[in-house]
Amino acid sequence: MKPQIFIFFFCFIFSVNAQTNYKYENFGNRSILLNGNVTGSVDDLGATYYNPARLALVEDPVFSINAKIYQLTDTKIDNYLLDGSNLSTSSFEGLPSMVSGTFKLKLLEGHQFAYALMSRNRFEVDLSYSSEIIENEFSEDLPNVDNYFASTSLNNRLRENWFGVSWAKSITENFSIGASLFASYYNYTTGNTEQFTSIDQTGQVTSYTNKVGFGQKSYGAFLKIGAAYVLESIELGLNIDLPYLEVYSEGEFYNEELLAGSITNDDIFTLNRFDDIKSKRKYPFGTSIGAGIPYKKHKLHLNISWNAAISEYARLEIPVIESETEEDVYQYKYEEKLKSTINFGFGAEIYINPKLNAYGSFSTDFSPYDINTSIIELSNQSEERIDINSDYYHYGLGVNFKYKRTNFILGTVFTHGKSDFYNSYEQEQFPELFIGQDSTIKYSRWRFLVGFELLLLDRKINVGSSTEITKQKKDIN
Repeated sequence: MKPQIFIFFFCFIFSVNAQTNYKYENFGNRSILLNGNVTGSVDDLGATYYNPARLALVEDPVFSINAKIYQLTDTKIDNYLLDGSNLSTSSFEGLPSMVSGTFKLKLLEGHQFAYALMSRNRFEVDLSYSSEIIENEFSEDLPNVDNYFASTSLNNRLRENWFGVSWAKSITENFSIGASLFASYYNYTTGNTEQFTSIDQTGQVTSYTNKVGFGQKSYGAFLKIGAAYVLESIELGLNIDLPYLEVYSEGEFYNEELLAGSITNDDIFTLNRFDDIKSKRKYPFGTSIGAGIPYKKHKLHLNISWNAAISEYARLEIPVIESETEEDVYQYKYEEKLKSTINFGFGAEIYINPKLNAYGSFSTDFSPYDINTSIIELSNQSEERIDINSDYYHYGLGVNFKYKRTNFILGTVFTHGKSDFYNSYEQEQFPELFIGQDSTIKYSRWRFLVGFELLLLDRKINVGSSTEITKQKKDIN
């Protein structure tokens, strides 16, 4: 069995998940259970994200907390090892989501305002693996090696937080407009360390270490513009996401490579650290259209969204890597290219009794990535691209229970997806140990939502004559 099997399998698994698709995260208690299919019909404070124009339908302040989201993920790689074996891992963790509320200004009668703080993206992993001392089973590739040892460590951390305010106003009895402005802080850091040590028949020890890592920070703003129209038999909504406006960014990159004790005496030492290198982050123009269709006391939610393409660009402009012992230089590239995508989904809101509603939903989440450089590709000297892009499908189920002045929301969202990729690895120092074969990553995620909403005054939300939600006084009775 070849040493790269031990070195790199964790890196493939977890470098993928730090890159998210457009529909991967949702916000607002009931909006989560409806998988974000609420552009035309959102009735919680997820409106700040999905369609701020719907805030004009809120008559009295509401304070909303997604109290906790618990997440169980499972990742499996089929046909990763040369013998056809599979690899898998799982994790369980609690995640923050969103805190929001509404307010009014006396100087602006007829205008509705809201604030929102949300964890837009959150990901973290810190893994290490070491093999035992293994007797050489591939003597034809490395005939002089008796034993070898391999290890790897990977750290991956993504934080993106949004802080924003929203405004909405009714233009007519049935038509409203709104806008949300979010300040964004994005921080992504990742690093990979690989080690391989061999002992030959004469006791000669050869040690190889390769460290690669980078960090990217981006500060900017997202602007959303929405419109909502309520008819007697249908609710319609439009939301426009303008491209990300980056205000400030910075990046860093480091590389360390050491080959010592080489049988050929071709020892290598490379050490490069770059701070404050040019960095760029892009997020495309997008638009969503949605409808809410009441049927008796039930409601059907429909949604379709489109995001524009982004041409290939360098997220980090990494300088040329120079070696202390070789004349060769290396040029690492951290690139990204996005294609246009269309996603769709639907949800159902089922009335059971005055105090209990049930929810079910489905949504597509197709990958926008044409080029998606990961830490594993930066660690690899193969000329093969290793873009791992997954299409996801989301299913939601839950209930909303009303008790006095509080709504309790319980539910779950299941996500699954897979990605086929060419599993290629090569290092100049060990050309005999090239790996190349087709593999598949299978990914699944369970999210469990526990949230509540506190109604501060007597009335809830009025969404028009066709879909009037009863006043809180009636709910209490």
